[in-house]
Amino acid sequence: MPSRIKGVSAKLIEAAREEFSAKGFEAASIRDIAAKAETSPHAVYTRFKNKEELFAAVVQPVINSFYEQFKADKEDYWNEESAKTGKPEDCYIRYLEYAYAHKTEFILVLEKSAGTRYESFINDLAEADIRSVVSHLDMLHEHNISFGADEADILFVNSITYSFYNDLFRPLTKGLPLETAKQFAATLTNFYNFGLMGIIGQ
Repeated sequence: MPSRIKGVSAKLIEAAREEFSAKGFEAASIRDIAAKAETSPHAVYTRFKNKEELFAAVVQPVINSFYEQFKADKEDYWNEESAKTGKPEDCYIRYLEYAYAHKTEFILVLEKSAGTRYESFINDLAEADIRSVVSHLDMLHEHNISFGADEADILFVNSITYSFYNDLFRPLTKGLPLETAKQFAATLTNFYNFGLMGIIGQ
């Protein structure tokens, strides 16, 4: 088997980033990506199983780091000591700062990933958040908070959580500056948080 030429994978990933950014996943062409990387389509398929795996090579490292922080924040959120020291919007502002620092990859995931496993990114975040809430309902009940006792409560949590994550990254996709995005995140978080706290009587 012939050895792979050093540096071709990196050139392919960079060419793919440009192609996917310009056309989106579905319209992007492996042939055009290979041409931009000054190699052949065969060279692409010897390194990546298919076009989606090439898309993953562009965005997955960024998404992995995001998910690590997201998971840690969900665990920290239910720590009563941590809750006393932070503001509700802190983690969401941090997510936007990270997204802005990796704007190309996030725009690809948020707007150009149709046809890949990444097109459910926002729903995946919402569902993870919902699972976190449901798994901690007993903790709420121990504090004499009855919220979550019936299906209507869970349906409400689902509704507002999906809506929240659908909106969170909107400043990025609209091209607004980071400072505006951070102000938006604080307002959005407080709107949802105060509303939820009012409903559960806190």
